[in-house]
Amino acid sequence: MPTPAEQQFQVLEEKAQTYTFFKIIGAMNSQNTHEVRRKFLDAATKNHVLLDLSEVELIVSTGIGLLFEMSEQLSRGGKKLALIQPSARVQQVISMTGFTEMFSYAQSRIAAEKLLG
Repeated sequence: MPTPAEQQFQVLEEKAQTYTFFKIIGAMNSQNTHEVRRKFLDAATKNHVLLDLSEVELIVSTGIGLLFEMSEQLSRGGKKLALIQPSARVQQVISMTGFTEMFSYAQSRIAAEKLLG
């Protein structure tokens, strides 16, 4: 039976002219990370990606791996990934993996847009 966080898991997507904005709500676990991989990597071939992680309650290693993979793919294409206001849990997991310096961070969507240059 799904937990409340799994029941509430959502990925909101909005396409702008030069970037795709995603907001993730709930827990990024091994079951739903594969579901969003396709969306993220498809967007990463076309535009910069702004990723709002402020409402992520949990992120597992496959979720961090997806962020790493997306960052690498964007970088190869001359695009950027900006993480918007990652929750304390997300920050903790990113820090534990040693990937903190790999990502750009912003406190808001407007601030993230400015990072795109």
